[in-house]
Amino acid sequence: MPSGGVHPNAFGQGVLSAGGSWRMIFWGVAAISLVVVAWFWLRMPETLKPEARQSLHPRRIVGDYKLMLGDRTAVGYTIATALLSGGLFGFIGSVQQVMEDVFHRPELLTIIFAAVASTMALGSFLNSRLVMKLGTRRISHSALAGLVVASGVHLGVALADLENLWTFAILQALMMGCFGLATSNFSAMAMEKMGAIAGTASSLQGFVSTMGGALIGAYIGQQFNGTTVPLYGGFLLMGVLAFGAVLFAERGRLFRPT
Repeated sequence: MPSGGVHPNAFGQGVLSAGGSWRMIFWGVAAISLVVVAWFWLRMPETLKPEARQSLHPRRIVGDYKLMLGDRTAVGYTIATALLSGGLFGFIGSVQQVMEDVFHRPELLTIIFAAVASTMALGSFLNSRLVMKLGTRRISHSALAGLVVASGVHLGVALADLENLWTFAILQALMMGCFGLATSNFSAMAMEKMGAIAGTASSLQGFVSTMGGALIGAYIGQQFNGTTVPLYGGFLLMGVLAFGAVLFAERGRLFRPT
């Protein structure tokens, strides 16, 4: 989900710019969701043969959850994705306050946000071109290292009171590019051994990473103190913890080509 948190923000901005209330944002999301559900219901028939379909009995689902939670790689990369998503959601929850209270340029919010978010898409695109040559682990581990370094530099800039609109946009864009490269591969690696229960495992991983990221992001956003220090302190901490989760998943063997 590299850009999963970006599009809703742009949608909400569009609704408010058109004169709608904040309540219209949620009604709009609900309406779009219903359209997607109807489309899948009518146009996306089940592709599995009847003998390959699995029961929806709670016992079977719980058994699949236990299987996924017992896999070191799946658990480690799911936790890493949740932690990095927490940093992303913290940025999304703080960026409006940062633009208004730190830089006093709220009119540039849409431009800065779009420019920063575009590097996530670029990261995902580059990943699609490089992954077969370099491997998911080498790319994602390098990207995670880059994110940690960039967030550390950004925190240092903020603590030294050297933050300006240019440093904010450039360093955040670099971090988002690294985020896109890392998380797109983390999701794939978390599913490596889950082929037999792909649907159930993907659902649980999506729930954990999204819910965990939302809770972490909300906490980071609430720490806003008129500077960017809490945001990048949170980003750096989440990056370091994500590195720990990856070390757990890989048993300490990083940057492997496969």
